[in-house]
Amino acid sequence: MTGVIFDCKRFAVHDGEGLRTTLFLKGCPLRCPWCQNPEGLRREVQLWHRQSQCLQCGCCAQACKKDSISMQPCPVIDRTRCDACGACVTACPAAAMELCGKEISAEQAAALLLRDRVFFGSQGGVTLSGGEALAQPEFACEVLALCKKAGVDTAIETSLYAPEETVRRLMPVTDHFLIDIKLFDPVRHRAVLGVDNAPILRNFELLCDSGADALVRTQLIPGYTADAANLHAIACYLAARAPGVCYELLNFNPLCRSKYQSLSRAYPVGGSAFSAQEMDRFYSIVQRAGVNHIIKE
Repeated sequence: MTGVIFDCKRFAVHDGEGLRTTLFLKGCPLRCPWCQNPEGLRREVQLWHRQSQCLQCGCCAQACKKDSISMQPCPVIDRTRCDACGACVTACPAAAMELCGKEISAEQAAALLLRDRVFFGSQGGVTLSGGEALAQPEFACEVLALCKKAGVDTAIETSLYAPEETVRRLMPVTDHFLIDIKLFDPVRHRAVLGVDNAPILRNFELLCDSGADALVRTQLIPGYTADAANLHAIACYLAARAPGVCYELLNFNPLCRSKYQSLSRAYPVGGSAFSAQEMDRFYSIVQRAGVNHIIKE
């Protein structure tokens, strides 16, 4: 069994309890405009161009066999023609070109995750993220099963947009589910993210009814999720359906803008991280709705 990954983050402290190693899988069915990892949206390998490292020498354009790179004066990539062959990556003297994505076996992925197990201690472990880890269910299940067999704590960061059978299959090999509930209103969810949120809520309720360890998170995105109506609706749902679950509000992080530039895309979200006073206002909305277990940054 093989899968496609795009990153492995060692010594992670925000992807579950304790010190963890996080593997990022490519492919995602949602299309969040604010996605922090746009390189993970598509499963196929993609060309990545770092303008900050570019020498504007033209070596990449000369090496391209598809004539998909033009110099203006920085390289401009016609991604409809690029087949990610890697010729430009080899030719670039400044390492400004890179292929994002790598196919590896489940055994290789587990070995990559477990090499830091000496640092995990009693609380740490491994986490699968993305993209969307559930978009490669067979691969994710096999990787986590190998880690569980090695006696290591496992977690998944997920939107839970997947068939119920996928969630059921992963439950025995997953110790913790870190779940993103982004928008509660189904009309807004479809309009902004491109999919219905009914499967997400059904899978969340399945996990709750099964006694799985779950943490719900909402990314606070200006103009999208960070409004009183949305947070109130999510909080009311959690208070009624899963009163014991922990809820975390994640402050907006605009540092991913450079990633969009590397993929020849514009980042559609403006603004900066919310202040401490603004975060307190969001917390108070959630508390008034009846959520008792709030994780604060």
